[in-house]
Amino acid sequence: MAKTVFDFDRNMASQGGGARPLVWRSAKDPVFGTFGSDALAEHGYYRLTEAERDRIRPINDGEAWAGTHSSGIQIRFFTDSADVRVRVKLAGPFNMTNMTQIGQCGMDLYVHDERVGGFALHEVARYDFDATYYEVPLSHFVDAPRQKRLFLLHLPLYQAVEEMEIGLDEGAAVEPASFGHGTRVGVYGTSIVHGCAASRPGLAPTNLLSRALDEEVLNFGFSGVAFMEREMGEILGSRRLDTLIVDTEPNAGVDERLGNNTAPFLDAFFERNPAASVILVSRVPFALDLYDDYRVRLAAHYRTFLKETARRYRRRGALVSFLDSSKLFKGNFTEYTTDGIHPNDVGMHAIAGAYERAVRAAERMRFREETR
Repeated sequence: MAKTVFDFDRNMASQGGGARPLVWRSAKDPVFGTFGSDALAEHGYYRLTEAERDRIRPINDGEAWAGTHSSGIQIRFFTDSADVRVRVKLAGPFNMTNMTQIGQCGMDLYVHDERVGGFALHEVARYDFDATYYEVPLSHFVDAPRQKRLFLLHLPLYQAVEEMEIGLDEGAAVEPASFGHGTRVGVYGTSIVHGCAASRPGLAPTNLLSRALDEEVLNFGFSGVAFMEREMGEILGSRRLDTLIVDTEPNAGVDERLGNNTAPFLDAFFERNPAASVILVSRVPFALDLYDDYRVRLAAHYRTFLKETARRYRRRGALVSFLDSSKLFKGNFTEYTTDGIHPNDVGMHAIAGAYERAVRAAERMRFREETR
């Protein structure tokens, strides 16, 4: 029988359950704080409600399908439990070509630690490759004295979580944790926003942004199909968002849809949420920009278009700004990607940093408008 890396490196092996007596609760139990979706009252850990998926499906079946993925959903809680475990039922197995299993279907657990100035990565969920159900331990505190800690758990990026439970020690205290700020940010975009090629969930751009801002961030990344339909503008406008980032050029900007759909999308959004800030984002550089002159010219055209669109809406009194991402990756920009298009973890950090700066600027602009 051929040997594998698991024969020699135990750190890469899947994790199993344990024998400690635990109390298991649904991750939707109010003792936990579950954020990143307004569809959690329904079955599963989805980002769009059943009614919203039914509405968008005839127009864009891909957005309806991707709306079931749990990207950006996070669970925040305090507990003095030494053991923290998860039981997860997925809609399907790991099957991506440019993502890790942990990124697509796994989870990562953070614990707040002042030594790093915030949340520190604690453990990731590793399980058998072809499994659609797993139970794994995530805490390394099982031999430590009982102590109240703040935990943050990120759900899978590219798979639907159908059921999920969290196991804690018998008799352990647990209570929900929230954010330092009550504002909410939504990010609508492509596979990049969805989290494609992030090595683990906590490194997806919306999760990085949420930790940086200490705010709830809702991920509306729909891989390959973010086309800015008016109906999606209505859906996002119905969310209680203070700021919406729109980063759809890699999908809608490959043809005329970005030009045709932007105004109807924004109008539909502002009809339902006129006080929100919107940030229009041009795409990051791709490896193909070194040899595809047409794509380079198209990107330049849409940078101008998005910048002018932001100016036009500001003249109408809307809080719309423009973020130019064309120079975001410095030097050899191809090294910021996994496959020439989708950012690796370095690229994700760069994108999240740009988002953070843009959101903070938008929040300052909104504050000035509100205090006039």
